Amino acid sequence: RGENMGRKAIFLDVDGTLTLPNGQVSQKVEEAISKVRKNGHYVFLCTGRNKAGVRALMPIGFDGVICSAGGYIEMNGDKVYESSLSQEDLQLARDVFDQHHIMYNLEATHMTFQDEEMNKEFIKHRLTDEKLNSEMIRLLNEQKDRFNIHSLEEYENNPQPIQKLCFMCDDIQKLEKPKEILSEKFNFIIHEIFSQDVINGEIIIKGTNKGNAVQFVTEKLGLSLEDTIGFGDSMNDYEMIKVCHHAVVMGNGVKELKQYASSICESVEDDGIYHELKRLGLLN
Repeated sequence: RGENMGRKAIFLDVDGTLTLPNGQVSQKVEEAISKVRKNGHYVFLCTGRNKAGVRALMPIGFDGVICSAGGYIEMNGDKVYESSLSQEDLQLARDVFDQHHIMYNLEATHMTFQDEEMNKEFIKHRLTDEKLNSEMIRLLNEQKDRFNIHSLEEYENNPQPIQKLCFMCDDIQKLEKPKEILSEKFNFIIHEIFSQDVINGEIIIKGTNKGNAVQFVTEKLGLSLEDTIGFGDSMNDYEMIKVCHHAVVMGNGVKELKQYASSICESVEDDGIYHELKRLGLLN
């Protein structure tokens, strides 16, 4: 424990916390991350995205990543934990979504399997009507490249361990039955609205969550939970925010999460992570 005295472990959610709406990380926040690491603290990504979805962020430099909301963990470039769905649970989820006409994807560590219709839904909310056609193709290709997206058919030909499923539909009523059936085995999370006409969410096997992952990493580092700082913005950060000793919710975060925060920092657009790390005296 001696050499770790005073060291903190910092856990950063990605979307809406670390990355701006355009997917970039501000210069100030990037510099703050490298400064706190130079000062001897640990910085981990802690995201619902799979490993493929954070490739673009890795050059910033981190001590490790928690991906797929705790389903996959790397420390110093080595995989230290992975949990995937059993064939049977996966089949159940797919059958339920198919029967209720709900789009879904399958997230493996290094790639995501999803159909064109869902690819389009993910980017539609970023486009204005006149841009829909010209921009659509460019964004689709960029997205496929960034998240290493393959079709569901390719999964059938080349199955691999799946850590979680995301789903989308246009009517919350459609989710009532699936939620009832799947909640027994899965955490069934419906995200805050990211566009008026689409509901999206994810299912993860029970027991896998960002909070348990934080505990796992903290123990491996030889630190105690008192040494943890977590940054998040949405309800899929709830377990992480509950577990971390100093829990920071972004100014742009959801109201429901803010009630569990030790502090609320500036929004992601105003370099919230940078300001909070500075207030905590970790950038000196």
